Amino acid sequence: MSKPTRKKSEEKGLGALNALDPTADRSVQNAAIKKCLADKPCRVVARAATLAGERSLHERLPDLLSAYGRFMVEPIQQDPHCIAKQAIARALVNLECQDVMFFLEGIRYRQLEPVWGGATDAAIDVRCSCAIGLVATGYSRAVQELTGLLHDSEWRARAGAARAISCGNPREAEALLRLKVLVGDPESEVIGECFTGLLSIAQEECLPFVAAYLSDDNDGVRDFAALALGESRHPRALEHLRTAWDSLDDTGDFGAVLIRAAALHRSEAAFDWLISIIEHGIRTHTDVAVEALSVYERNTKLRERVQAALAKRKHTAAEPRCKHR
Repeated sequence: MSKPTRKKSEEKGLGALNALDPTADRSVQNAAIKKCLADKPCRVVARAATLAGERSLHERLPDLLSAYGRFMVEPIQQDPHCIAKQAIARALVNLECQDVMFFLEGIRYRQLEPVWGGATDAAIDVRCSCAIGLVATGYSRAVQELTGLLHDSEWRARAGAARAISCGNPREAEALLRLKVLVGDPESEVIGECFTGLLSIAQEECLPFVAAYLSDDNDGVRDFAALALGESRHPRALEHLRTAWDSLDDTGDFGAVLIRAAALHRSEAAFDWLISIIEHGIRTHTDVAVEALSVYERNTKLRERVQAALAKRKHTAAEPRCKHR
């Protein structure tokens, strides 16, 4: 297919999909998406796959698998940047595909594409989606199979593996994620995913383990530990955050991270603490606290408390560092 012909086909397919009414009869939607999944332009297939997943068209599972297989032939030419394969993999996860072999192959797939000075892997998102899909099948050895992905050369794939592992068998997942934290990773985001996963698997048991990293020498690891504790919303998590706050020195940005972590906690105790920082803390911490709480602007009571704290705040030339309990 020549470039002009392919471009025209792509525009036609995308136009048809964009015009497809989500309230239309299911058979009409199925027919239109089935047709586009068989098309050649990767962007058309990607859009059709996305709609199939969003609209829960389980009837299209065979067509999605077939389309993926087509784009495995001359993949760089037919599907540059894995545009179609990424969308298909996500759709298969959304549609709860049970094809274990597909996901096993997907977590190992790489598509190295030439770039200036070398090559880049375009299949990272494919591996991440397939990792989630594999766990969702209930495959008994899913966590074991994802061990390799947890040591992938691409950090985003390692982070995706940690997210997927946290959804697997809790006992196996906890052991593997703890080990990954202890071994470490060049990218703190990966360790952050492990922290979040551990606190979703076994909150009580893993809380002290994660909290210990609030004093880690690696600023990124320390920050992600704080944010994971805040997101956990466990009452004792807030205690750990406040203990870390009380040990702050006058340098660094960790105070701002602790404030944001407290806002993620969303408890009344956390809000009380942040209001006290707004009213009595140094200007920098006050600004961070106001910003962190702004996401809850629909909470009328909290918004009024923030405004009242700002009104009471005494502006002085030299403000003390807040260490209020």
